[in-house]
Order: sequence, then C-alpha cells, then structure tokens
Amino acid sequence: MKFGFYFRRLRRTALGTIVLGLCVTFAYAESDVQIENVTRSPRGTFRIQQERTLEQAVAGVGKITAWIISAREPTERLQLDVPYDDASSRTFFISPDEQWVCATVHEHSQLQSLRLYQRKTGLQFDRVATMEEEEGDTWHFDKNDRFAPEGRGQEAYETGRVYNHFVAWSSDSARLLVERRSQLEAKKDGEYLWRRHYFYFNLRRGKLEHTQYLSTLNRAFRHYDSEQKKDVAVPSFAEPLDALPPEKELRDRYDAAERRLKKVYPAYLTQADDEIQNPNEKRDRLRYQQLWLKARESGAESFAAMGSKAERPRRKLLYLADTTDNLARELEEYLAERARYDEENKKAGGESQ
Repeated sequence: MKFGFYFRRLRRTALGTIVLGLCVTFAYAESDVQIENVTRSPRGTFRIQQERTLEQAVAGVGKITAWIISAREPTERLQLDVPYDDASSRTFFISPDEQWVCATVHEHSQLQSLRLYQRKTGLQFDRVATMEEEEGDTWHFDKNDRFAPEGRGQEAYETGRVYNHFVAWSSDSARLLVERRSQLEAKKDGEYLWRRHYFYFNLRRGKLEHTQYLSTLNRAFRHYDSEQKKDVAVPSFAEPLDALPPEKELRDRYDAAERRLKKVYPAYLTQADDEIQNPNEKRDRLRYQQLWLKARESGAESFAAMGSKAERPRRKLLYLADTTDNLARELEEYLAERARYDEENKKAGGESQ
C-alpha cells in the first residue's frame, strides 16, 4: 500500500523518508538547544516541541524532551512525560478539540506502542493509557464487544513483531482510531503475511471498541502481503459519537476541505521533483492520489449505506469531509516541516561558508 507506508509511514511511525522522515532539526538562535520536531495543535493554541542540547545532538547521544509550548506566549511551557532516548522516537497527534494527545513510540525494531495523554489544565497533559504489548496491554475492550479478540497477548501464528499506529481522531474528538499491524509466521515460499486490526479507543468511556464499519474494514484488510504487490488506500476516518450535523454544515465542511486539498496537493507534487532518492516520486504520488480518490468514494458509499435512508446523504458528506480534511492537513504539515528543514539547511550552509 503506497499510501499506508507512504504518507502515514511518516506521520504514524516516523520511520519513512517522505514526510516526517526528514527528521527536521535546527538550533535556536544563540542557543544550545536543538529542535528535533514540532507538532502544532489544530486550533493553533500550542505546539509540541521535541528538544535536546545541541552538543548531545551532534554526538548522537542524550535524552530528548517533549515540551507543550503556548503559541501566545512561547515562554510558557510544560514538559510532557519523562525524557526519552533518540532510539525511542515519537510522533505526536493532537485531537481536534486539543484535549488529547496520542504518541506513537518506537520501542525497538519489533514493536511500536501507543501512549495517550489527556489535558488537565492549561498546558498540562497527563498520561492516561498506554499500549505496550511486551508489558501487557493496559487498554481493554468492552466486555460486550462481540468483535473483540479472544484472550490477551500474542495471537496465534504471530511472530511477535507488532506495530500500533495512529490513524485518525473523530471530528468530535470522542474516538481515536488505531491500527494494530502484526507479522504472521512465514509462508512456505519464505515471505510473510501481516494481519491488520482496526479498533477505536472510546475517549468518553475509556474502552476499546469496534463498530459495524470497523468490522467491515477488518474483514477487507485482515491479511495483506508484506511486498505490497497490490497498492490500496485507506482514507483516515473515525466515526464520531455526537449526532450528525445538518447537511448544509457538512457540505460546507466538505467544500472547504476540498479547496484545501486542491491547494496543497500541487505544492506537494512540485516538492516531489526535488526528491533525488527516488526519481519516480512524482509519478508515485500522482498514482496514489488516484487510488485515494477511488478509495474515498468507495468508503463514503459504504459508510453511508450502514445508516438509515434518511441519514445516508449526511453520512456520506461526513466521511468525505473528514477524510479530505485529514489528508489536506497531513500534506500541509509535511510541507511546513519540509520548508523549515530546507530553510535551516540554507542557514547552516551559509554560516559554514
């Protein structure tokens, strides 16, 4: 799946080389602090900034500290959780209402876990849940969830190689969609299969859950080829818990998201011309855009069909609006990170001359 390991590989795992894989780093002017990465909140009221001393960064050692920093007053900051090693790289995702933070944590080459933080007051976020498979899953499915996996721990035929990924927040910030990707035992020809499992963390109830929509998604992507011989796209969408907004409001949201995407995608394609590592980058991005548009329409139709006849037009618009907005935001964040990276490289080059 070009897209799954193409855009989200960066945003969700920080292991790629397209988006966050740039690993943007630069130092404050007249400071010994180096910024490793920046994530801005949807409403622009704060940012999460990962830092370590410039001396440690140059040496490739030391701890990284994540800070919650006020956009209004940058001197106002609070540390998010304890410092961590560079090898334990993290990517942060902030909910639309800015009350939750989800962090993907690269534990080691065989495991990626998730951590969830809730806003308590001001800039203070406290950890409220964690998914660390080696230490026991501390997130629990609702006992009435008939789609929940039986038992706990490693499933049958898994090798133990597991990656938990952030996929999307619901537009009402009531649900967090997670993808658990686990490697299965080798096939006879020596290749591996992977199992995908999509589930929600219900933020209002503090429980994991499935829905009819997710059960359909899980059936479609239960197993997939590690070689990705058949590209597929899964637009980022999580079902809200709140009642559907009026149709006009959803139509306006969708139209606004479409304008954002049409504005940012050409810039994203232009940037691909500068990708020297892969001369086919622009072609691949165009191909993905075609796949994503088809998947968005198919997903919207399927999600709409799961509702009542009266709700179907609004359900389709909700899906279209949310998936389009999510992709536009991902691309905007990528371009902003890339621009910051390029600017700091220019400054560094100029200073060294």
